[in-house]
Amino acid sequence: MNVVLLRVDDRFIHGQILESWIPFLRAQGIIVANDELANDQFQKAIMSMAIPERINLRIVPVEIVSRVLSAKEFSDKPTLIIVSSIKDASRLYQNGLAFTKLNIGNMKARDGSRQVSFSAWVDSEDIELLKDFIARGVYVNLQSVPRERDIDMRTIIEMVDL
Repeated sequence: MNVVLLRVDDRFIHGQILESWIPFLRAQGIIVANDELANDQFQKAIMSMAIPERINLRIVPVEIVSRVLSAKEFSDKPTLIIVSSIKDASRLYQNGLAFTKLNIGNMKARDGSRQVSFSAWVDSEDIELLKDFIARGVYVNLQSVPRERDIDMRTIIEMVDL
């Protein structure tokens, strides 16, 4: 297993991923972990067309990510995992996926959420999950693209008034 980044990005596959993150990480595999998307054949087909053939892509339910990571196609390849929410990142962690860094990229506004960066909004449950990650030693950062300044979530989490 060679997870190079776990990213929260509710847009999944888009220009920032294709043009910035994949080259920066030298990713050879991408796993999109989302229960709803895993069952939407049309959206899966569209996303698959955007990914270069040299990169392995799997769009799967959150519960089977660890099993997919251990498959031969990903076992020794630098792999980017994308989830749509902090809640799904927490589910991965609870299911035994050990990671030490969580990148918050894009999360759209929802009822009861508060903006923490240009492209990320969090609600009170997200804040509690982020505090738990930080307490467990997971480095949580806000960063849309690699060339952008990395913001340590610890420096702003207490300022988020929900």
